[in-house]
Amino acid sequence: MLKRKTKNNIFVICLLVVPTAHFLVFWLYVNFSSLLLGFRNSATGAFSLEHFTRFFDAVKQDFAEGGGVKTAIGNTLITTAKTMFFDMPLTILATYVLFRKFFGHMFFRVAFYLPGIIGDVIIVGMTSYILGANGPVVVWGQKLGIDWGFDVFQTGLLGNSRTARPAFFLTAIGVSGGMVILLTGALSRIPKDLFDYGKLEGLGFFKELYYLIVPLIWSTIGIMWVMSFAGSWGDYSRVLLLTNGAYDTENFGIYMMKYTIGYARGADVALGYPAAIGMILTVVVLPVTLFLRWISNKLIRPVEF
Repeated sequence: MLKRKTKNNIFVICLLVVPTAHFLVFWLYVNFSSLLLGFRNSATGAFSLEHFTRFFDAVKQDFAEGGGVKTAIGNTLITTAKTMFFDMPLTILATYVLFRKFFGHMFFRVAFYLPGIIGDVIIVGMTSYILGANGPVVVWGQKLGIDWGFDVFQTGLLGNSRTARPAFFLTAIGVSGGMVILLTGALSRIPKDLFDYGKLEGLGFFKELYYLIVPLIWSTIGIMWVMSFAGSWGDYSRVLLLTNGAYDTENFGIYMMKYTIGYARGADVALGYPAAIGMILTVVVLPVTLFLRWISNKLIRPVEF
C-alpha cells in the first residue's frame, strides 16, 4: 500500500500534467517557434532579416502614400484612446451606479451583462442589421430627412468607404461587462464605514465617486487602463466580424492576422512576416505599457485596506 504522502504527491503530479503540457506546447513552443520564424528566410530557411526589412519598407511607403500599415496603426491608436479615455470613465461610472444601486441601476445591469450572455457573434450580427441598408438607423434617418446617399441605401453604413469608418467607431463605444465585474469586486472590498463617513461629510454623487471611490480602487483601474492599451494592438475579433478590415476599418490585429490566414489558405505568404511584426510590436508596446503602469502608480498612490 502506498503511503498517504506518496498518494498526495501522485495526485498533485496528475493535476499538474495537463496545464504544464498545455503551457509547454501551446505557449512556450508556439512563441519560441514564432521567434525563429521571424529570423528565417522564406525560401532557404537560413538566418535573415528580410521580414523586418519588408515591414519597415511597408511602413515607410504606406505613411508616404497612405496604405494598409498607416491605416491599421491609426485605427488602433483611435481605438486605444477611445477605450482608455472614454470607455473606461464610462465603465467606472456605470459600475458605481450598479454598486450603489442608484436610480436606473437595474437598466444598467441588464444592458451591460446582456452582451456577455448573448455572445459576440450575435451582437455583431445585430449591429450589422441595425446599420444595414434596410436597418432601423437608415430607415429612421431617412424619415428624419437625412440624405444618406445612394451607396448607403445599397450597402448600408458599414458597406461603403464614406460611412463605414465613422459608423464602426461610433458603434464601438460602450461599457465592458468584464471590466464591470472586476471593478465591482474592487468596490466590494471597500469598508462600509467609509461610505458612512462620506455621508457625514456631505459627499454627493460625483464627489463620493471622485474623492472616495476612484482613489480606493485606483490599483484595479490602473491595471485595467494599462491592459486596455496593450490588448488593443492584438484585438481583431470585432473588426473581423463586422467589416473584415474593409473600407479603412483595418486595425493592427487584422493586419497581422490576414497574413496568417493567407498562409493557411495556400496563398503566397510567409509566416515569418507576421512573426516579425509581432516581435516589433512587442519591442514597441512593452516599454510604453511599463511607462503607462509607472504613470498610473504616480498619479494616485495605491491604497491598502
